[in-house]
Amino acid sequence: MNDDEIREVEHEADRLHFKSALQLLQKTRRTETDDTDWHRLMARILRGLSDSRAALDHARNAGTAPRAQLELAKCLFAAGQTEEAGQRLTAICTDSSDLAACLSLAAWCAEMGEVTRARNILQSSSLHQLPPGGLRMDWLILTADLASFEENMDTAFRFYRQALHETESCIPSNWQPLRRMLILHNMADSLEQMERPDQAMHLYRQALREMKQQHRTDGTVTDLSGYEAELLLSVANCLGNMEEYETAHGFLNKADRLLAGDPPRQKSYFHARRLYIGGLLALNESRNTEAAHLFEQAMTVQKKLCLSGQDKPEHAARTAYYLASVLPDTETGRKLALYEEAWPVFEQMQEKEPAFYLSARAEMENERGRLSSDRSLGIRHYRYSVALYNQVLALHPEDSLARESRLAARVNLYLLSPCQDLENCIRQELTALQKQSGSLFLDTVSAYLLHSGECSPAFHEWLTQFRQTLPSPYDA
Repeated sequence: MNDDEIREVEHEADRLHFKSALQLLQKTRRTETDDTDWHRLMARILRGLSDSRAALDHARNAGTAPRAQLELAKCLFAAGQTEEAGQRLTAICTDSSDLAACLSLAAWCAEMGEVTRARNILQSSSLHQLPPGGLRMDWLILTADLASFEENMDTAFRFYRQALHETESCIPSNWQPLRRMLILHNMADSLEQMERPDQAMHLYRQALREMKQQHRTDGTVTDLSGYEAELLLSVANCLGNMEEYETAHGFLNKADRLLAGDPPRQKSYFHARRLYIGGLLALNESRNTEAAHLFEQAMTVQKKLCLSGQDKPEHAARTAYYLASVLPDTETGRKLALYEEAWPVFEQMQEKEPAFYLSARAEMENERGRLSSDRSLGIRHYRYSVALYNQVLALHPEDSLARESRLAARVNLYLLSPCQDLENCIRQELTALQKQSGSLFLDTVSAYLLHSGECSPAFHEWLTQFRQTLPSPYDA
C-alpha cells in the first residue's frame, strides 16, 4: 500500500465509516500478501465492525511496529483475551514512550478494575500535552471516567465538560453529535452512581437530542443503532429508579422496536442487555418472579458472550447478584452459588465503583450468614458484613441505607453470638438512626430483638423503653 491509500482508508475509519473503509482496503489488496500496513488496517476495520476473531487474525500478521502491536493488543482485548492484551500494552509502554499505548494501557487497567494504576499511568505520562485530535479526546474522557469511578465528581465533570467543549476540534464533523451523546451518557451514568437520578435524566434528555442530531448529520455511521439502543436502555433504567414505570416501559419498547428493525452488529449483547434492564425494572416494581425469569435469560446469554470476549464478566456478575436477590429462600443452594459467582468479580472491580461493590458484597455476606445452617460460619459472614458496611460508611457517612443495613447485620450477629459490646453498638445505632430513619424500621428492629428471647434483661428493658419513645409507625 502507498501512503495515499493508507490515508484514504484511515480517513474513512476515523469517520466511523468502516464498511466503506473495508471496500477501499479490499481494492488495494492485489498481491501484497505480506503488507503489514494492510493487515493492521484490516484488523482495525474488522474490530470496528465487531468481527473480533477475524480482526485478531489480521493483527497477528501486522508486524512488530508499535502501531501494529497496539492494534494487536486492542484486538486481543476485543476478543476476550484480556490478560495477553495487558501484557502486550505493558511491553509497548516499557519499550517506548508511545502516548497512544500509554493511554490504551490506562484504559485497560480501568476496565480490569485497576483504577489507581490507571490514574498513575495518566499522571506519569505527558498525555496532557496532546494536541487536538481523537487521542486527546480519549484522554479527557478516560481522565473523567477515572475520577468518576473514585467518586470525585467535581474533577470528573470538569474533564467531561472540557471534552464537550473540545469535540469540534478533536472529532470528525460527521460524528460530533454522537461523541457529545456518549460524553453526556457517561455524565448521566456518573450521577446515577451517586443516586441523583433526577439530575441524570436532565443529561439523558440532552443525550437524546444529540442522538437525533446525529441521525440528521450522518446516519451511516457504523452500528449507530447500537449506540442508540444503549442510550434508550439506560434512560429506561434511570426512569425505573425514579419509579416512573410507565415512561420507563415506553423507552424499553422503543429499544425493542429499534433492535428488531435495525439490529446492531452485537445483536446478542444487546439482547442480553435488554433482558437485564427489563429485570431491573421488574425488580423495582416488586415483580420478583418476572425479574428472576429475565435475569436467568440474560445471564445465560452473557455467559456465552463472555467466553468469546463479546461481553464483560462484570455484567454477568451483576446479573447473578440481582438474580440471587429475587430468588426465594426455597432455592438457598442456587442463591449461594450465584453469590459465589458474583463475589470474585465484585472484589476485583471494587476500585471501579467502590460504594456499589462494597455495599453489594456486604449485603451478600449478610445473606450468606442468614442462609447458613452452620452457626460458626454464619457468625463469620455477619462479622465480615459489618466490616464491609464500615468501609461503605467511611466513604459515605451520610448513607442511611448502609447504616440501617449494618444495624441489620449486627442484629443478626447478636442473635447468634450475644455479647455486651454488640448490645452497646445496637443501642448506639438505634439512637443515632432516630434522626434519619422512619419509625417503622426502628420499631420492627426493636420488636424483632424483643421477641428473639436472646436479649439480656437490661437490654430487654432498654429496648422496651426505646420502642415507647418512637412515634407510632402507623400514624397518618
